[in-house]
Amino acid sequence: MLDNTYHITGIIEPKNIHHAEYLSFLFDIMIKLHYPFLTLQENMKNIITLFTVCMIYVISLYSSHAFAAEAKVSEYTHRNSKAPSAIPIDITKEGHIVLKAKVNGKEGNFILDTGAGINVLFKKFTGGLNDIRQQDGSFTGFRATGEEITMKLYKAKSIMIGDVKILNPFVTIIDADFGNIDGLISLTCFRDRAFTIDFKDKKIYLETNKSIKQREKDGTVVPIQLDDQRGVSLDMFTKVRVNDKLALQVALDSGAGFNVFRFNAAYMNEMGIDTSKAEKYFKKSSLNPKVENEFYKAVIKKIELLNKPVIHTGKVEASFLSGLIYDGITCVNWLGNKITIDIENKKIIVQ
Repeated sequence: MLDNTYHITGIIEPKNIHHAEYLSFLFDIMIKLHYPFLTLQENMKNIITLFTVCMIYVISLYSSHAFAAEAKVSEYTHRNSKAPSAIPIDITKEGHIVLKAKVNGKEGNFILDTGAGINVLFKKFTGGLNDIRQQDGSFTGFRATGEEITMKLYKAKSIMIGDVKILNPFVTIIDADFGNIDGLISLTCFRDRAFTIDFKDKKIYLETNKSIKQREKDGTVVPIQLDDQRGVSLDMFTKVRVNDKLALQVALDSGAGFNVFRFNAAYMNEMGIDTSKAEKYFKKSSLNPKVENEFYKAVIKKIELLNKPVIHTGKVEASFLSGLIYDGITCVNWLGNKITIDIENKKIIVQ
């Protein structure tokens, strides 16, 4: 939501004072406008015409400021307030983060999935949903397993998460059934707004300019790398060291759930893992049962953030996937109880 004072100050701020002077000029003319050689009816007609012009000008001026403010609603809403706004979340036993969000005003339950790339609506949720506009063309992406997915692209009118409103976001629609879950919220909704996942208090905090600085003082700042595909899909990565040997770039995926670590099977030997002794299994794709992937399971002695060894794990059980398109994928809960994600400045803050 927008603070009404923003609209008012937007009109009378110094950079717009020429509008006020112009209006004063027009009203002054309107008051003084009287020609003796014209009839009373003709004078009144002139005054009414000028008054109408003034009103049209005021309305158009106000509308332009209101539109500009709405277009940047995610930037202005609470960005300059002192305290971050909080959104309650549920965390499933698998570790998925579930929050409430509104798509075109319709509320649903969505998984916050930093590895989804794009916002996803499940087909059952879209019934009766207005203003979902299909776009020309399509978008082809790849699951981490290498499975190719070609999606139809749509634009929603808005997605509302707490007090942040994202206008005209890209979404795709998938015919899938995950119980009471209505879709996935991706990082694209947070391009210009830092947020904190608090696993202990079960809240997401939408950070302010002041609160983000305090997070930096209290936590450890970690650089991230972004995979931004044509403004449609967005994923984040960071660098880790595995078993004190390999420096790998891994995707940080909150949608993976708790304590999930997946690596490319090509690195098993370099990690000192004997593939002949590792447990081997096959798993079908959740989207296409005809697709089956080969996995190995083994224990990794240690994972630590590259150049930030204070953040690390002990022994963890990991999966190794043949054909994984990344070096690896990890959950986010191993980093800490509070993780601030700042896409705009390409960093996370761990507390």
